[in-house]
Amino acid sequence: MVKTAVLMATYNGQGFIHDQLDSIRNQTLRPDYVLMRDDGSTDDTVKVVEDYIKEHRLDGWSITSNDKNLGWRLNFRQLLIDVLAYEVDYVFFSDQDDTWYHHKNKMQVDIMEERQDINLLSADIDIKKLSEEATIPNNFKFNGEETISKYPLDFSYHNYRQGWTFCLRKSFVDQVMTFYSDNLILSHDNLFAGVSGVIGSGYNLNRSVGEHKRHAENASGNILNMSSSYERHLQELYFVLSYYIILVPFLEKSSSSQLREAKAYLDFNQQRYKNAQNKDFVAILKQMMTKKRFYDSFSNRIRDLVFLLKDIKRS
Repeated sequence: MVKTAVLMATYNGQGFIHDQLDSIRNQTLRPDYVLMRDDGSTDDTVKVVEDYIKEHRLDGWSITSNDKNLGWRLNFRQLLIDVLAYEVDYVFFSDQDDTWYHHKNKMQVDIMEERQDINLLSADIDIKKLSEEATIPNNFKFNGEETISKYPLDFSYHNYRQGWTFCLRKSFVDQVMTFYSDNLILSHDNLFAGVSGVIGSGYNLNRSVGEHKRHAENASGNILNMSSSYERHLQELYFVLSYYIILVPFLEKSSSSQLREAKAYLDFNQQRYKNAQNKDFVAILKQMMTKKRFYDSFSNRIRDLVFLLKDIKRS
């Protein structure tokens, strides 16, 4: 029998987490384990979850409180480490403020049971905007006439769908986590979407599997922009670099034909991060002019220079 686990990172979610807990509990294919980690909530999130587990007598459900605030990226990394000890076939990511349709997990698992070549199956979503300040994600357009669509080959650090739509083969999680060392930090959904896309095992289910609530506090909405600090710019560059530090040895171990290109991206991003750290105007400008193909957009290409000039002006 197929076994599954759901991973949920929580933080100050007492006002909306109950609906998501209901939608997970009421899945047609109920998860065997629901592992939650709270990242230092200042509200009653932990108590709400503990009371919910007790009320519904949910074996296999648990919530752990972190000793210190890790941030959502490292909180999910810890959840991924937690699930390594569990003998399950599939892993689902969950946000605390979305709602899954009842058929979500079963639909995704059924497809992956039939298609053993798929390591990651994301899905479409419906969006509910809860405030005027909320940002709306601009999702990649797949062919809606297909039931599932393969991710295009792309070496850039990005994602096609929100992480809470992911169904991951546990064996794939095990393989990737081998290279996710504790000095690295990045988005868990970008990591798994990126690696699966490069090796040709990432797919999207072109059907909505839940409702994504957008409000001013969404973590995924806190994106880098031109008003961000230089330190925040450097942090974002390190997130990207971390991805390639994981991707390259993963491809080396599997003797992938994509290794050479991945190494080129790693070299580029190592140099880019170093140039930004050193605030080396000449090196930044030279990289912008000679390495155009490694930037995924014009704004990304000029970003290093813009942030450096802003920093010089401030000082």
